[in-house]
Amino acid sequence: MPAKAISDKQPTALWLVFATEMWERFSYYAMRSILILYMVYLLGMGKENASNLYGTFTSLVYLSTLLGGFLADRYLGQKWAIVIGGLFIAGGMFVMSVPSLGMLYAAMGCIILGNGFFKPNITAIVGQLYEKNDPRRDGGFTIFYMSVNIGAFFGPLAVGSFALADNYAAAFWIAGAGMIIGLVLFLLGYKKFMPGVGLPPTKKPVFYKDPAIWALAGSAALVALYLTGLHALAWILFAILAIVYLFYMRNVKGKKSEGTQPLTKTEKQQIAVIGIMAFFTIFFWAAFEQAGAALNLFAYEYTDRVIHLFGKTWEIPANWFQSLNPLYIVIFAPVFSKIWLALAKKGKEPSTPAKFVISLWLLAIGFAIMVLGAFALIGNAKISLFYLAFAYLFHTFSELCISPVGKSMVTKLAPARLVSLLMGMWFLSNAAANKLAGVYSGYFQKISNVQFFLWLVIVPLLVSGILMLCMKGIKKWMHGVH
Repeated sequence: MPAKAISDKQPTALWLVFATEMWERFSYYAMRSILILYMVYLLGMGKENASNLYGTFTSLVYLSTLLGGFLADRYLGQKWAIVIGGLFIAGGMFVMSVPSLGMLYAAMGCIILGNGFFKPNITAIVGQLYEKNDPRRDGGFTIFYMSVNIGAFFGPLAVGSFALADNYAAAFWIAGAGMIIGLVLFLLGYKKFMPGVGLPPTKKPVFYKDPAIWALAGSAALVALYLTGLHALAWILFAILAIVYLFYMRNVKGKKSEGTQPLTKTEKQQIAVIGIMAFFTIFFWAAFEQAGAALNLFAYEYTDRVIHLFGKTWEIPANWFQSLNPLYIVIFAPVFSKIWLALAKKGKEPSTPAKFVISLWLLAIGFAIMVLGAFALIGNAKISLFYLAFAYLFHTFSELCISPVGKSMVTKLAPARLVSLLMGMWFLSNAAANKLAGVYSGYFQKISNVQFFLWLVIVPLLVSGILMLCMKGIKKWMHGVH
């Protein structure tokens, strides 16, 4: 029997998903790039409160993907989850254009829910475009990943001038319009290019009898309680809810799980490695995510953004610096990919834990540049924009050593039956890191700029040192996985 011909051409539907994701990321990063500025300079929030709220918001954006993925798998299907998510996101952007604290909270709630429905399911749709062993799959996901960075690059650029002129309403409307464009493209192209993809499951649990639904409803109520400021009470009740749900599932479905194959010692150790590395990534992302809060405020207040060209003076919007990271990724991601491949061919490619160490070093170098910039602030003088430009460059290098490497590690170490669960745990570390980033960003201007950035040098170096001490044991528990 002749072998099945392998096509080099990607599915046409991939470009539809590419465009949809690009516009959604355009919308999100346009909003995110001005959010802290909007809260501080228009709504008049204190920097500490604004940073904490920013951290809570971005943290819940990650957590909400668990809800959206669950509901799509059991009830909605990916197609309608994407549509619902897009509508929530666009609505949130439009609501945020109304300058009041109440509307800000309502808008954040819409965007959190919308992202939860949209983000995991647009990614799942990509996987459904290919058969399991289709060699085009990895290339398709690479193309899809580029859509994220293209949207993230143009989003801040599109709204920056409006934010600079304090016309935040127009900026948020542009962000909302971007999501609407992506949604319209998806709906118009779906029937022609990807009919039957991402439809609801044929067999659905009875909604009101599903214990997971009640657990999620309780979790949503506790998130609302958390946002009101009752943090400790919300965490205690959430822990109680989780324990009750887990005991319920163990008792009700215990018999069904009796035949489940137990984890081997090797699998347990490899899962432990995922948990350990997820813990270390919290420190990385908590520092890296200063980009949207503290570094954004620093760009606004301490960076000389005025340039002179052809006899004219022009001020660069502070949020435009948020476009540097996706630009650098587009430029340097292929370079790093070739570096790892070249080292692998020579048998010198660093192990995954070693790449994490390198990442933390590069992150520290980026913030060391900001320490130098903070020392250069004398009186009312502002520093050159090149400090931020080079800091973001090293931060991008550090991201390329940890973000794709970490996700790849999870897929290699996780038992096949637990890949989705452990990938969810990996993203939970991002949620924790974003909240921690907001908390630390609240110290901006409460301590000196030198101290603020110096701690962001010291902590990654200390964490990298601890990781190096643990590296031998971690590599042993990886059992040959590089």
